[in-house]
Amino acid sequence: MSGPVKAAGGVAASGGPAPVALENVSKRFGATQALLDVSLALLPGEIHGLVGENGAGKSTIVKVLAGIHQPDSGSVLLDGKPVLLHGPAHARALGLATVHQEPRLFPDLTVAENVFMGHVPTGSLGSINWPEMRKSANAIFESLNVRLDAAAVVRGLSMADQQLIEIAKALSVDARVLVLDEPTASLSAHEVDRLFAIVRQTRERGVAVLFVSHRLEEVFALCDRATVLRDGRHVITAPTSELTAPDLVRHMVGREVSLFPRSAAKIGEVLLDVRGLSLLGSFRDVSFSVRSGEIVGLAGGMASVPPLP
Repeated sequence: MSGPVKAAGGVAASGGPAPVALENVSKRFGATQALLDVSLALLPGEIHGLVGENGAGKSTIVKVLAGIHQPDSGSVLLDGKPVLLHGPAHARALGLATVHQEPRLFPDLTVAENVFMGHVPTGSLGSINWPEMRKSANAIFESLNVRLDAAAVVRGLSMADQQLIEIAKALSVDARVLVLDEPTASLSAHEVDRLFAIVRQTRERGVAVLFVSHRLEEVFALCDRATVLRDGRHVITAPTSELTAPDLVRHMVGREVSLFPRSAAKIGEVLLDVRGLSLLGSFRDVSFSVRSGEIVGLAGGMASVPPLP
């Protein structure tokens, strides 16, 4: 495996300035050093994974790029030039769009109103051009091969659809960078596949995508490069084709980690036996048993896993 491609000083591997980068960024909260001298370059047409253990500094980087936090030292660079982000609205106006784990939408407004919140199309007298807004929102969804009614109210839409609305918001302002903060945490496998297809289409538009996730298999499935943080410090940036899951884990924890192999266990008698369990409005006719010495998993889509009695 070749050496890591480190993105230092906001310089891309090509030698020119990256459209968006962090340069030697540090951030402290009281006694906690959240980031220390972190540099990271985000390149157009690339999906960049950001991984690390809890407390490694991932969320702080997301909030710096979103304009929520300002670095104590170091800089956010746009085309190699330092910028000071005064808040989320300013960051979005400069082309830095963030989709948080929990979408931040107005539930009682329509899809189109949420997509164009803050920059609605207007007519000659300054009034909102409602037909144009719905038409433009529908055009964005059609370009992503997504069926979503721009006139529908957001309340009641699935988490996956709400995240797609957030992505559409980013595209509506021609975002240069799309930051996805743990976007798959609440999605089913089918919804994850759909989201990944949309993210790949976004990459094809030349957008730089930062994908933050704890799920290493998703990083390898989606990302072109990956950066590992540990204790607020940059550890490595390398193409995912040159890394393995054990490599990432080793960089995340700072040592070799041996995964426990599955061992054979003696399966004994039934200790829990559930038959025909139902709860009105939640689940019906659920049956399963658990024997001594075994682990039984309950799996399903959102809101489909029944609680234990």
